[in-house]
Amino acid sequence: MNAAVKDQNLSPAQVTLLTRAMLSVAMCDGLHPAEAGLISNFYEGSRGDDMPTMQAMLDAVKASPLKVGELSGSTPEFAETVMLMCLMTAYADGSFSPSERDYVKSLAAVLCIDEERFSGFLAQVHNELIGALSNLPDSASVAKVFGKLSSDI
Repeated sequence: MNAAVKDQNLSPAQVTLLTRAMLSVAMCDGLHPAEAGLISNFYEGSRGDDMPTMQAMLDAVKASPLKVGELSGSTPEFAETVMLMCLMTAYADGSFSPSERDYVKSLAAVLCIDEERFSGFLAQVHNELIGALSNLPDSASVAKVFGKLSSDI
């Protein structure tokens, strides 16, 4: 999934904006440890020494979540990265809640991502999650998760 990020050379401003978007998605229904871990791994792996700490980013977003209009004018490549990473964040806790869905859809609208492309991104994230789970030895649990994820599409 991080291929969308690795294929781009994100500027510090883009890394910050993307992290704020991911945190804002996660906070829609309460920041879960799995979401926090995903976001922290991305940010710390992309952060330069002159950028705020992860804790400073978290505090800033708690005080003022990302306003969707801040993503207006994004390049198509960056818009795709935002969408994929925000969907990954939403699913990190095992559930794509209605509040997360509404927020991510509002991001898609400002990023000029139509319903068909949004569905494609959702399917891509779903397929990658199922692929990651398919290596687990407990096939009954994988089937249960697959059923839950399938209901979200």
